[in-house]
Amino acid sequence: MNIKDTFKSTKNLFWGISVLLLILMAVMSQSSGSSGDEYVNYDHSEFVYNYYKTFGQDTTALNTPKTKLKYYGQAFDNMTYVINRWFNIGNYYESRHLLNSISGWLLILFTGLAASLVFGWQAGILTLLLMFFSPLILGHSWNNPKDIPFAFTYTFTLYFLIRFLIELPKRKVSTLIFLGFGIAASISIRIGGLILIPYIFLFTGLHYITKKSFYTKMGFNHAFKTILILTGVSIIGYGGGLLLWPYALEGPLKNPIDSLQQMTNFEVGLNQLFEGEIQLSQNISWYYGIKYIFIKSPLIITVGAFLFIALAVFRKDLKHKYIFFSLLLFAFIFPIAYTIYKDSNLYGGCRHLLWTYSPIVILAAGGFDFFLKKENKYIKYGTIAVIAILLFHPVKHTFKNHPLQYVYYNQLVGGTKGAYGNYEMDYYYHSLRDGADWLIDNELGDDSIIIATNHSRITEYYFRNYPQVKVIYSRFYEKGKEDWDYAIWANTHITPLQLEKGYWPPKKTIYTMDVDGVPVGAVVKRISDEDLKGFEALKKNKRTEAKNHFKNFLEIYPENEEVLEGYARIMLQERKLDSTLIYADSSIIYNPRQIGAWLLKTSALNTQKKYSEALSASNEMLEIKDDFAEGQFQKGFALKNLNKPNEALKAFQKATAYKKEYYQAMIQMGEILMNYKNYKKAIPIYDQILKYKENDLYATVCKAKCNHLQKDNIEAEKLLNTISERNQRNFEVVKAKCRIAMGKNDMNSAGTYLNMARNINNNAELFVLRGMYVMRQNRADLAKQYFEKAKELDPTNREAQDLLKSIQTKSTTVAASQNTTSEPKQQQSIMFQKPKPKKTSPITIPAK
Repeated sequence: MNIKDTFKSTKNLFWGISVLLLILMAVMSQSSGSSGDEYVNYDHSEFVYNYYKTFGQDTTALNTPKTKLKYYGQAFDNMTYVINRWFNIGNYYESRHLLNSISGWLLILFTGLAASLVFGWQAGILTLLLMFFSPLILGHSWNNPKDIPFAFTYTFTLYFLIRFLIELPKRKVSTLIFLGFGIAASISIRIGGLILIPYIFLFTGLHYITKKSFYTKMGFNHAFKTILILTGVSIIGYGGGLLLWPYALEGPLKNPIDSLQQMTNFEVGLNQLFEGEIQLSQNISWYYGIKYIFIKSPLIITVGAFLFIALAVFRKDLKHKYIFFSLLLFAFIFPIAYTIYKDSNLYGGCRHLLWTYSPIVILAAGGFDFFLKKENKYIKYGTIAVIAILLFHPVKHTFKNHPLQYVYYNQLVGGTKGAYGNYEMDYYYHSLRDGADWLIDNELGDDSIIIATNHSRITEYYFRNYPQVKVIYSRFYEKGKEDWDYAIWANTHITPLQLEKGYWPPKKTIYTMDVDGVPVGAVVKRISDEDLKGFEALKKNKRTEAKNHFKNFLEIYPENEEVLEGYARIMLQERKLDSTLIYADSSIIYNPRQIGAWLLKTSALNTQKKYSEALSASNEMLEIKDDFAEGQFQKGFALKNLNKPNEALKAFQKATAYKKEYYQAMIQMGEILMNYKNYKKAIPIYDQILKYKENDLYATVCKAKCNHLQKDNIEAEKLLNTISERNQRNFEVVKAKCRIAMGKNDMNSAGTYLNMARNINNNAELFVLRGMYVMRQNRADLAKQYFEKAKELDPTNREAQDLLKSIQTKSTTVAASQNTTSEPKQQQSIMFQKPKPKKTSPITIPAK
């Protein structure tokens, strides 16, 4: 066979394999489950359809505060919605999966075509196989309507850019049209497609400046015309990308830029299992994305890419092709480097970087193709053997684990088994369909049942033809509080320790959805309803009844972290603090991320005045969830009592930032500021409380106290008079009136108020007032005793400390002592030091 025939047969083989893959992927897509994002994308596509149907009158598509989908072009979803609607397709997810698999096939096809342009049809065939047997690509091709279509349009445009560079100095109209279409298609799915425009200019410019002809008048003119043409193509491509995107149409220049800023660092933070730890996506390790690419790609990709890069400089067959290799390397490296530089919010493995995958696969195919083209049969067949060995692992995984191919890890981390408990498994909820199908085939009868799941919308779809089934949403760690008969769980957001120790899947699991021998999902039959009865009794404050139910449940499921937490809550309510700690710690042993148990533990420690231990526990709790308002409150309370007021203020400020109108946190902030005589900042806090909690007694009294200490007794008395008559004898009111009376030198009234509180002996402020009263009577020794008692009750009480110090350091008259305490001095800095160059105010609420 001559070279021409060989070329023709290789090309035919390429197209034959491509058609086979298309058929195979179309068929395989119909048994796949839905992804966790599909329902919101499908819902939004209806809003977009209505936007165009009403000529922009229906603006629902522009109002997406939760999903943020207005920032996406979503052309693919819009197309699937129109097809389903026009053809009245009832199985709309299966229809979407078919179309999604076609976009995945197009991604594979154009990756192969790009490889054939650069290396030849043989490399193109190898690229087809490498892409198809990349479980990361294949698994997402079933149901990822964002990342796969975007990866296709990105690769499609790269292919025509390579063609354009090869065809220069000719400028084929068809190639230019496809370039413009590629730009438009990319932008219509994600604004990140804008990156293709600078690609085109950068590598076209490189093409020209590396040619000697460029430095002639004719060459320069040709280059200038080409740039003008590409500018037109880019403008048309940009405009075309906005046509199916309502938000962009509302502001064709401003809104796409806004979208780019939003997408570069998405606001939503999700917990991700990475390197054996749960990390918030916004704070995740900088190498998260690139590491996921290397551990989820078949090893053959890494080996092939290394071979290509290592040998590129020495390969004569690559002469005049370096610009293409530079383009492919740049198209892989630059987007990843940019996300690292911008500290982008990545989650869900490397799915947000799937669009960068094709270029590195092309180079990997080129690395092996070099040896496949050798005439030495030992090298050629040896290379085929190496390829076969390296492909065995992903090929086996692909067919063994359909349709959960995307739950794949290579040998660098010990395969999927080695990654279990260290990295995310079924983070996209694909396994729920398998669980639903099994339940339908094996457990479902005519009786009504309730099924709990951690993704109800897609699970409801699987049971759409079974009216006896009710599907409810439940977080896995709140399952005991819900009424259900069966549950179908994907193992996303499960604590690593539970995966490693075998605490998950839970007891009474009747079926597991496995990948390479590890459970990524589970079907569970309820073991008992005693947990539910316990939580329902607890809601009604029937503690004895709740304890009995919890005890019954723990007899059959002693390692249930949720019920152990529930029992700890009862112990705290009954003020059995040691028991609270025992049950909370037991819950934490079985789930170190049981945040409710951490909260109970911290609260019990604070109540026991073990503030150092409480601070340590609160820090552990906030490592799990930093924006947990109650956790920040407990931390602030511990810090306040450890006499660290500035740190306490910051914690309370965070608590109020994460939970609006957090009364207790605001009260604590006010107390700290009053304690350090910063009345001007304390009063606005009490005003804020009184805005949403009108006539709150404690806030009113504290504000009155602040006014009195600023010598505004008129305003102070006015505030106290607003308190209802039945509350005028309230302890807090009595103390405030006593202060004001002493400030007016009305000692008879002050004595009357103190006498009203004569039986109270556990309040530091009251002992301060008693000390101030007896100092007026020149009874310094008794005053000292009162101030010492106040300090004993509250070691952080600055007023008691200052008064005690004044007695100990100098001899003064009673009147002088009274003036020192009742008349406010110049406000003491809350920072305990003379102000240095401007410091941030501790009362500033931090950003979330």
